[in-house]
Amino acid sequence: MKIITSLDNVDFQSNATGIALGNFDGIHMGHKTLIIKLVEICKKHNIPSVIYTFRNHPKSLTSNNRGPLKIASDRQKLQLLRELGVDYTLFIEFDEKQRMLAPEKFIEEILIRRLNMQHAVVGYDYRFGYKAKGDIHLLEHMKDQHDYQLQVIQPVAIENEIISSTVIRQLIQGGQISKANLYLGKPFSITGTVIHGRGMGKQLGFPTANIELDDSFVLPSPGVYYTKTILDQKIYYSATNVGHNPTFGEHPISIETHLVDFDDMIYGKKIEVLFLYRARREIRFSSKVELIGQMARDLEGTREYFFGEIL
Repeated sequence: MKIITSLDNVDFQSNATGIALGNFDGIHMGHKTLIIKLVEICKKHNIPSVIYTFRNHPKSLTSNNRGPLKIASDRQKLQLLRELGVDYTLFIEFDEKQRMLAPEKFIEEILIRRLNMQHAVVGYDYRFGYKAKGDIHLLEHMKDQHDYQLQVIQPVAIENEIISSTVIRQLIQGGQISKANLYLGKPFSITGTVIHGRGMGKQLGFPTANIELDDSFVLPSPGVYYTKTILDQKIYYSATNVGHNPTFGEHPISIETHLVDFDDMIYGKKIEVLFLYRARREIRFSSKVELIGQMARDLEGTREYFFGEIL
């Protein structure tokens, strides 16, 4: 898959394209359905498949805040698109020029003239152009004028709930990680560099890897989770605590991961933690002894979850 970061680097004039449009935050099951349809159409017509999306969320410019919290990193998003068989990803910055562009001009100047679009694939609720005035009805209205085909993907639902990035964020923040993973079609994960913490886990007999946090990403609700941790291209079973360590006073939220049967020094290394199941909520314990006892039970639960028995 070729990644293009500027419209100035686009040249599809000699070849028609099929284009999927959207933010694709997290690449959930609804997004995958849309992208698979795009790739299928493009293979049938022997034209390249193109994703048109943004590095930053459009709401980071159009609202008073910085936009929605991210579900996936740029690297994760691009890797998923590559795995789905996309040929090109236009991964550009949403800027003032994009924000002010009238919907009709977006279709005419970018999709048709620059990208030579022959097929468009969008979700049922796709919006675009100045003040998000463009929608599937405008795309339908202009398709004969510009000679392209339009495929609108209807909402994907599980148990009568429509899958969306907003719903997935709410599930993650509410600790419903198993349901979030079902909607994503893969485990939600957080990638970060291992940093020095307060060393409390090691003092208590359960050394942990503390991850440097990026506050632009959504975080799971405080609690203990059964996880898998990827380190140096190897997968380790792990238990991960997300929280404020209330037993020792309130602290900024942190993510601390205990890798089962592992005690190497990994400061400065990059790890990815895949969240699989929330074992319990965060608890304030009355003593260090009580906390150690619960941590031992958490580790037993982790072993039982992964190995099917308490070792």
